[in-house]
This record gives sequence, C-alpha cells and structure tokens, in this order.
Amino acid sequence: MSNDRTERLVNLVLCLLSSRRFQTSSRIARTVPGYEHDHDDKKAHDAFQRKFERDKAELRRIGIPLQSGIDYLGDGEPGYRIPRSDFELPQIEFTDAEAAAVAAAARLWQQPELQSGSSDALRKLRAAGIDVESHAAASPVKSLPGAEAALAPFLEAVASRRAVVFDYFGSRDESAQQRRIQPWGCAAWRGRWYVAGLDLDRGAQRCFRLSRISGKVRLTGPEGAFTIPADVDVLAFASASEDQQLASRATVLVRPRRAWGVRRRADQIGPRTPEGDQACFSYTDTAATAAWLASFGADVLVTDPPELVKETIACLQALADEEATP
Repeated sequence: MSNDRTERLVNLVLCLLSSRRFQTSSRIARTVPGYEHDHDDKKAHDAFQRKFERDKAELRRIGIPLQSGIDYLGDGEPGYRIPRSDFELPQIEFTDAEAAAVAAAARLWQQPELQSGSSDALRKLRAAGIDVESHAAASPVKSLPGAEAALAPFLEAVASRRAVVFDYFGSRDESAQQRRIQPWGCAAWRGRWYVAGLDLDRGAQRCFRLSRISGKVRLTGPEGAFTIPADVDVLAFASASEDQQLASRATVLVRPRRAWGVRRRADQIGPRTPEGDQACFSYTDTAATAAWLASFGADVLVTDPPELVKETIACLQALADEEATP
C-alpha cells in the first residue's frame, strides 16, 4: 500500500470517528485530504467515487466497523460513520495482584539491556489508563537490584552453554562461598529469581536464589560446554528450594485502617490498641520482607524479630537517602 493511500485511509478513519452523524460522500470529499476534486467535473467525480469505494472495502477488509446509514438531520443522503464503541479496544483492567506483578516487573527490568521492552509495555499500559506505579509499593524493592545484576549474565550463560562462577550466601553460611555451575535456566517464583543447574564441585543439580549472590557472576570456559537436560523443570526446582527454607515469624504494629496488604498477609491480628493493631505472619526472606514492610512507611512498625527490624530500618534509610538526592 502506498504512503499516500495509507495517509488517506487514516484521515478517513479520523473523519468518520469524529462525529456521531453519518458523513455523506460529498462532505468527506470536502474534508478528507486526498479526495479533493472538482465536483463539476464528471470524470474527476467518477474517479473519486471509485477511489472512495476501494477505500471503504479496504477498511472493512482490515476489520474496521464501517457503518452506513442516512443522516435525517441533514439532507437525507446516505452516509458513513465508525462507532467508537465498536472501534476502540475495551478498557484494560487488572486485579490488585496483576497490577502488583506489573509494578514488580517495572522495578526489576532496570538494566539497559533489559529495559526497552518493559518501557514500551509500561507506556502502553499508562496510555490505556492503567495506574501501574501506584501498585509498586506492594512489591519488594530492595532485594531486586542484586538479582537483576545477576540475571543478565546467567541468561547469557544459558544461551551460550558456558559455566559460571559466583560467590553465594547459603542459608547457613556465615560468609559467601564460591560456586561453579553449568546453568540450565532461570525462573521466577513468588517474586524471587532462581537459577538451576549442575553444581560442578558437588556433582549434583542445585538451585540458587539470585538475591543471595555476592559480587559479579563470571562466565568461564568455552561455549557449548554442556547440554541442558531435556526434561529439566527450573520452576519446579525454584518452588522446591523455597519450600525448604525455614520460616521466621514477624510481629508488626499496623496503624488503624491502614496497610491492608499487611493485614491480608497476617495470620494473627491483635491485640488492638489506639496506636495500632499487632499483626503476625511467617516469612522466609528477610531482605525481601523488610523491603516490602518499608514500602508502607509510617503505617507499619516492625517490632520482631531483631534481624527484620534492623533490615527494615536500613531499607527506610535507603529510601530516605534516595528522596534527599537531588
């Protein structure tokens, strides 16, 4: 299709969308660029009619709901219009959980090599009227940057079939230990990223949480050094790895009629006081839980355990420092 015809079709659609009344062919000829002609010239007018018929057929072919009818408020001639209700896409609606997932993704894909696709998607959602940013506070923010930095090299290693080396804090490690694996794939489970693969030092399959990696992930060895098992299920490894984590109990004080996300997660609420309601729940990831609680600001006060109190204060201080930075 030529550029001139494409531009004319776009102008025709805009014209027929702009009014609820049926637009006659003579009115379209006067207002839509590309249809100009001398109405007194029969040959030119016949050429316009053929062109207009072809354009109407093209609009209907590509699925644009072109209606025909008579404008009884005008001169009674047949005309055309495009109802907005049939042309426009339906309103995009998200549940709170879906909006929170989008917000979490927006915070995750911040590196330049991962950013362009998510930026385009967010622009389209905002253009459709979806308030994504308001849900960002419902998702962890502080544990993501480390996972984000490790994700790109792991994806590269999986694609090139190269081994990787990294320092890792296990759940019982007091200091980071070097690990060497052949990565099979990455998966997200309950807001956390994992990588699964063959641990070269232990000779067995292992799953690692990316937020526990210290320092950089380094690719090593030649490309094509291993083959990924055909039946590997990285998501199953990730879910099993989280199920093995020892749960801790958090106790927080929630201001009256505030922080409903915390209240929904709590399995015990009370006693209730004028200053707030005590809420308790279980968790396995201290850093992620602290970042999530810090997102509620002054509406939530963490009282126990001490390591969660300390991590939450650190998150709040980091957020304050970010706000203070010009």
